[in-house]
Amino acid sequence: MTATATDQTRIVDARQLAAMLGVRQEQLPLASLQALASTDLGHEVLHGAAREEQLLRALRGSEATNLTVSGPHRADDWERGWNQNLREFEQAGDEPALLVPKYNRHLVVRLGGDYVRVAHPHFEYTVYTALRHALFAQWFAGLDRVVEYGCGTGTSLMLLAQQYRHLALCGLDWAPSSQQILTRLSAHLRRPIEAMRFDMFAPTPLGLGPRCGVFTSAAMEQLGERHDALLEHWLAGNPAICVHLEPIYELYDETSLFDDVARRYHRARGYLRGFLPKLRALAAAGRIEILAEQRTGLGSFFHEGYSVVVWRPTARGAE
Repeated sequence: MTATATDQTRIVDARQLAAMLGVRQEQLPLASLQALASTDLGHEVLHGAAREEQLLRALRGSEATNLTVSGPHRADDWERGWNQNLREFEQAGDEPALLVPKYNRHLVVRLGGDYVRVAHPHFEYTVYTALRHALFAQWFAGLDRVVEYGCGTGTSLMLLAQQYRHLALCGLDWAPSSQQILTRLSAHLRRPIEAMRFDMFAPTPLGLGPRCGVFTSAAMEQLGERHDALLEHWLAGNPAICVHLEPIYELYDETSLFDDVARRYHRARGYLRGFLPKLRALAAAGRIEILAEQRTGLGSFFHEGYSVVVWRPTARGAE
């Protein structure tokens, strides 16, 4: 049976981006609008046989016997990946475009509860960039410093550097190549970016404080259910705000087949689970305040990696 798209071509615009984040359109920063305009974001929603074909492909993918499971044993994999970006970055004279990770360039992605066929392989990354700019504007304005945990090739820190000239920036990652990239990126941007090696499975104390923001993006997914130590690390550091753009298992709709195939893949890869329930328990105990839980509906082909959770410690939580 041949898969065909039956919808008229659509684009992701400012109105849709605002709805994805649960904010008003006028709250979106110029940087988000510029990101949306930088790439062809045309897409077609798949229906009928075309949609069923993708559901079946995703289901079979979640049952594959060769899936890589997240965990501390993958440190060498990430070092190899970021080292490839580092070599290409160096060879191209520190061209920032070479820092874009090489994964998630699917031509069929998840968007708003549907599979959509996209016009450009950077569709997902472009919308992800617009989401990040909007989150930075909403939550990091007025802070003095932002620390990104699991910063990888430093693209989020680069966006922050472009959006806020005053912010002190720090990137943490367990791969040494990440620190080498940040050193070169800092020189290229002529902007100090602190780079530190850091293991989120075994976090060491780090000064954060009430004028500092914490950011994670597609990083905590690697922790699976082993996030308690990192959470206690943040409570002890007492930052002003913690912003997470991650795959959040508990935000999927358990009654939806479309979501169930993503949940199966999420479990098969050993991605982040139990973090949001832990935050809710801490909020109920008065140790933190949860400011946002938002499912954006953007995902790669197999799952949604861009749900938003925002929280901050209370005075009691930082004790």
